[in-house]
Amino acid sequence: MLEFRNQSVVTSKPRNLFFIFALLSALYLLSQFYRVSNAVIAPDLIKDLNLNAETLGILGGSFFYPFALLQIPMGPMLDRIGPRKVISYSVLLGALGAFLFGIGGSFATVLIGRVLIGVGMASVLMGAMKVFVLRFSPRMFATLVGTIVAVGTLGNILAASPLAYFSSRIGWRFTFIIVSGVTALLAFLSLWVLGGEGGSEKKFLPEPSAKQEIGPLQQMGMILGTLSFWQIGFLGLFRFGTFIGLQGLWLGPYLIQIKGYSPVQAGNMLILVAIGSIIGGPIAGRLSDQVFHSRKWVTLVGLSLYCLSLFPLAGILKVQSPMWLCIVFFVIGLFTNFGLLLFSHAKELFPVSISGTVTSFVNFFTMTGAAIFMPLLGKVIESFPRRGDSYPAEAYDFAFLICFAGMAASLMFYAFSQKEIHRDSEIGK
Repeated sequence: MLEFRNQSVVTSKPRNLFFIFALLSALYLLSQFYRVSNAVIAPDLIKDLNLNAETLGILGGSFFYPFALLQIPMGPMLDRIGPRKVISYSVLLGALGAFLFGIGGSFATVLIGRVLIGVGMASVLMGAMKVFVLRFSPRMFATLVGTIVAVGTLGNILAASPLAYFSSRIGWRFTFIIVSGVTALLAFLSLWVLGGEGGSEKKFLPEPSAKQEIGPLQQMGMILGTLSFWQIGFLGLFRFGTFIGLQGLWLGPYLIQIKGYSPVQAGNMLILVAIGSIIGGPIAGRLSDQVFHSRKWVTLVGLSLYCLSLFPLAGILKVQSPMWLCIVFFVIGLFTNFGLLLFSHAKELFPVSISGTVTSFVNFFTMTGAAIFMPLLGKVIESFPRRGDSYPAEAYDFAFLICFAGMAASLMFYAFSQKEIHRDSEIGK
């Protein structure tokens, strides 16, 4: 492992840290809303845009294609330019995308809009992590990540029954036009709030040191040449890919078409996934930071339980009771966010000076999982013959079984990864 020295971390006033965290949380809330919003409005999209399961999957995954690809340059940009400009300008593009999505009268237009939303939201969580590294105590990192994701998961709740309600009242198009305005407002706020004391963005950047300077190619070689990075990355791919494929799209049609619930009832049940996620993130961070002082083993146990929670959806166990379905959805949400510790695990295997690059590369795998699984599950479901206007239960059972098997395989690969290296003593406190 490359030798490195201390990297200075900006110490901000508690009041300023509160506003920074609040803004980043609001931005991440919007990112979560956009990711999963298609699930509840899927019937409207199918009707208004003449979609089938395959094109609906492509539209859902189109958020994640640019999101994933942008993680490759995102890390170096955050490390070298700083999060203020990167977050602010990209979120403005996301606002434009949401507006296009709302006014789009064709599949091509809403597809372009959703791609731009993915571009706009690509920097939010990784930018927040870079701010946490440079502005907050390193002992708080996992807790901060878990907390911001918990707050951001309110976006999943807004994308469930509240979105269904507003869509039924004012239409999904006008709803997205309103949200685009909120997104633009937060983009302008980030230029101010992330300016730091004195408004200088340079305060976000690390102080240069001869031994700290690692070129981009050397960074990539260091990261990609480490087996544990690939083990972390592949688990992140299957964890988020399966989760977002279910919560972000296919659980909605499954509840409506197979279980016979109304869109609002389905939204109410999907809220339980979001509630579980809200609770699970901070618990995972707390257990990792304060109780077990471990990233790998807390992650492994938590995601093993997430994997097991997918099994009842595979059709082998016939879950008919609404109460049991609610329990399964809550447990899925509760344990999936233990996967957030993968970012902490990866960050602590490498020098802090390339923390943005490392976490962004992990996020590349994470978002690639979503980009793959949404259309993949759509392709699987589309391969079964329709029964009227819906697909058979066996189509969903097989798609959900693929999710379970993929998670199980990636967990076995991750189990042999290197344990994290704690570098708190080498980071400015």
